[in-house]
Amino acid sequence: MRLATAAIVLLLISGNAAHVAGESLDDVPEAVSLYAQGKRMLRQGDWLQAARIFEELTGRFPRSRNIDLFLFNRAKAEYYFGEYDEALAGFNSFALRFMGSPYCAHARFFAGNIYHHRGNLSRALASYIDAFGLSGDAALDELVIGSIRALLDRAGTVSVGPADFTELQAEKRCRLIRSVAEVLVKRNEVYSAKTLLAMCGEKLDPAVVQQARDDDLSRELEVAVVLPLSGEMQAFGDEIYNGAVIAAELYRRETGKAVKLVPYDTKRDPINAARIIRELANSSTDAVIGPLTSDEAAVVSAVLSCENLPLIAPAATQAGLTGLNRSAFQLSPNIELQAVQMAEYAVMNLHADTAAIITSTSTDHLQMSRAFAKRFAESGGTIIAVEYYRPRDKDFGPYVQDIKTALLGVPSDSVYFVDVSGDTLEVDGIPAHVDCLYLPGTASQLRLLLPQIHFYNLSAVYLGSDGWGDEAIYRLGDDITKEAVFPSPFLQTSAGREYTSFSTAYDTRYGKPPQRLAALGYDAVRCITRAVLDGGVTREKLIEKLRQVRGYDGAAARVTFGENRENIEMPIYRIQDAAPVQVGIALPASDAQAP
Repeated sequence: MRLATAAIVLLLISGNAAHVAGESLDDVPEAVSLYAQGKRMLRQGDWLQAARIFEELTGRFPRSRNIDLFLFNRAKAEYYFGEYDEALAGFNSFALRFMGSPYCAHARFFAGNIYHHRGNLSRALASYIDAFGLSGDAALDELVIGSIRALLDRAGTVSVGPADFTELQAEKRCRLIRSVAEVLVKRNEVYSAKTLLAMCGEKLDPAVVQQARDDDLSRELEVAVVLPLSGEMQAFGDEIYNGAVIAAELYRRETGKAVKLVPYDTKRDPINAARIIRELANSSTDAVIGPLTSDEAAVVSAVLSCENLPLIAPAATQAGLTGLNRSAFQLSPNIELQAVQMAEYAVMNLHADTAAIITSTSTDHLQMSRAFAKRFAESGGTIIAVEYYRPRDKDFGPYVQDIKTALLGVPSDSVYFVDVSGDTLEVDGIPAHVDCLYLPGTASQLRLLLPQIHFYNLSAVYLGSDGWGDEAIYRLGDDITKEAVFPSPFLQTSAGREYTSFSTAYDTRYGKPPQRLAALGYDAVRCITRAVLDGGVTREKLIEKLRQVRGYDGAAARVTFGENRENIEMPIYRIQDAAPVQVGIALPASDAQAP
């Protein structure tokens, strides 16, 4: 978003007030004379001639004790003349080279004006805050505060948070925060204003908060819930809808405002889901939760390619769904992220050099295997072998033997192997080792595969997928599971505050404990209502606020939306004593984007 031309001009003209009083020059006579001439050109508005004079001073007297004045005034003259590229380079270079100069704050202020003029508002805000922190000039302080307020007031897409103020000295920090909080309240970003003021031990005036809410949240929030509410998948759709109802009731109790949940039945038909979304895009609906499956979500995402309707797909895990538009969000991490996590865990935590893969030929597991192999190879590892089995296979011996052959060089049809001591071993009993085995699969497949790997004496650290998160796997015993490591967004191993509130309310209303899909429906509504309270009062603002969700500890899982609006939070577990134990939450180095 670019500011109006009048606002830009006002800010650029206000830069004239940014000066440092009491300048004096102690230098050789010729430098003093040229400098006085350059300053006179500045006062007279002959910016081009002034820039040339200060450039000459810089070139002729590079070792002068006043080189900082030459460089600063040259950049200022270029700024007023409209040579913004040269001026920006000059101001930024000055700020880095002369960090102790009294002119440094002014350089950061001028740089902020240039970023502001170009529409790079986040950089402008950062430069203004730097200028405020460095400033020892009361007039400049007021000028910077005015610029920050003007920027935030006119640019609704620019966000500000506690991290922006941590480097400021306490007194200045709170002075600036109080002023910024006023603008945030005006923008209806009450939650952000409260968070900032809490840094100073202060609270918002309740009357101000209420007025802000009355101004923009007086209307009812309308959320469409687009799910299969009939047919063979109705039970899944009902679970998500029931969780959404609990979140809507909590929002009403917290704010006194209502969320109108409007259900739409997709009948598990992607085309029907797309038709519903197309109609909703031109309706009064504020946001959408759904659809359920990845194939429905893929078609719906394509329909939204030219729309601005915020949509949260709660359960779809196909990779790339959100890349088809700019307004869809994926609450459950995509399947390729699981594989990327395991590849990076293997390299970074296990220091693995080699890996082998045994995978089923189902579409999801093939995607995981390709993603693991690609990221592992990119990280410097070597894939020794990849073995594929059909989903209904029960005998995995040939696949394990093929990997052992690749490791040992022993023909798979050999009967005996002579070891270094001259003893003979049956081929099945020959021990072989690879640093790690990547084994994506379902619980039913893994329950047969893991004992056979153990039987054929192939040792490795096991790396899995979310299919490992099942009691049937844990009960195999530690000698079979070998403390396998696997990622899963689906395990609820601890009862956080959000989950406790949700599960209690769910049990009270429906008379049974909630399942994970219900928790996803709850989290989807909570993400939307939290974004609304933080200023997402239009579709565009709601999309922007959802993009900023970081570390929300929901009922189903932790939520952080990455660059492509996918949840990039992926807990990692290790199987110990027949139970999953969380060992860490790590994001891939590439901001968790699947390859």
